[in-house]
Amino acid sequence: MSMINSLVLIVGGGTFGTSTAYHLAKRGYKNVTVFDRFLPPSSIAAGNDVNKVVRADYPETLYAELATESIESWRNPDGMFAGLYHRCGWLLAAPDGGSSLDFIEGSIQTAREKGYEQAQGISAEDVRTKWPAYCGEMSGWKTFWNSSAGWVNARSALKRMADAAQTMGVKYVDGNAGFVKALMYDDTGRCTGVRCADGDESFADVVLVAAGAATDGLIDMKGQLVAKGHTVGHIQLTPSDVQKYRSVPIVDHFEGGIMFPPQEDGIIKLGSVSFVTNVDPASHPATSLPRYRCDNPTDGVPRPIEDHLRSWLRQLAPELADRAWFETRICWDADTPDFHFLISPHPEHAGLHLAAGGSAHGFKFMPAIGNYVVDMLESKLDPVTARKWSWRPGAEQVPNPHPMPLLDLNTLPEWQRSRARL
Repeated sequence: MSMINSLVLIVGGGTFGTSTAYHLAKRGYKNVTVFDRFLPPSSIAAGNDVNKVVRADYPETLYAELATESIESWRNPDGMFAGLYHRCGWLLAAPDGGSSLDFIEGSIQTAREKGYEQAQGISAEDVRTKWPAYCGEMSGWKTFWNSSAGWVNARSALKRMADAAQTMGVKYVDGNAGFVKALMYDDTGRCTGVRCADGDESFADVVLVAAGAATDGLIDMKGQLVAKGHTVGHIQLTPSDVQKYRSVPIVDHFEGGIMFPPQEDGIIKLGSVSFVTNVDPASHPATSLPRYRCDNPTDGVPRPIEDHLRSWLRQLAPELADRAWFETRICWDADTPDFHFLISPHPEHAGLHLAAGGSAHGFKFMPAIGNYVVDMLESKLDPVTARKWSWRPGAEQVPNPHPMPLLDLNTLPEWQRSRARL
């Protein structure tokens, strides 16, 4: 049977799963089904967010090139994502002398070698002059400016790509019928399909697990993935505030936080760069698994992380530092030790493939990444890329560009007392 006639089942309707479904359909595959607890945009997907940074600043050439390719799609005025991309530039910052500067300086070197726009150093005084809304002291910051970056309305982008996939014949299954609880194998170890929360079993020739932070709950990943929660908070600006902040760039302080310009609805998003894990001593003592808001509706945000984020914000835009949250969320993704994706066949189970390990930087590649996943499924992926994205237990831990210490939710009994406004 030709590969194109295979029954393909994708577990997870987030960034990697949706992009793969779209590109499979675009190549002519007619039997593609996406299983997810929720219809697109899935509420548990890391990509279901009000906005995401889109930039090509990477020390690693692979991702700089892939980001540049993706930006062409984001910017296409006649394409699927028309109107969702906003080029506002971004400020990259880190403590002067801190380890995060290695990532920034490496990104500048790669951009120079590839002929891309390079980030340029900018003083705190010049930041305050150019964008008066950013009037904080920025004490000890070393800051760089790159006008080529921007942000995308992530939730709408995810929905549009899923809709396009469905228009081409991809089927989405949701609810308990789409909530995959286990993979199925035959006597030879081949993966033959999935069993869902409603008890039904679905069979396929090819199973692609693109379940993000939940992947380790379905497959023993041999320590290759760690589910990490990324705290975000939203502030509703007044109309006068919107005018004040509407032209600011994104700010990413690698040891402080991330701030976006306001959206059309006047909401500003802030993201912490201090991450949490969820290693439950009772149910999964050796593995971090996501703790989704849909299952725990009274969950708030970890107090130490909120305090750190607000303290950082006082250094950038002090008047916002004590504003009430309009909404908060812990967004879950899965990190690999080396921050390379894991897009690979499973070495022990024929028919089983992985597209995971977004490592908090995967969404920007959504227009293109599925094309590379399909190359992997068809054994056409470039060998150098395939090696970087391979199944690799024991991969070397590389320095995190966001080097704040991890906190586990189960060591913070007070964190649930910080209630989010739902």
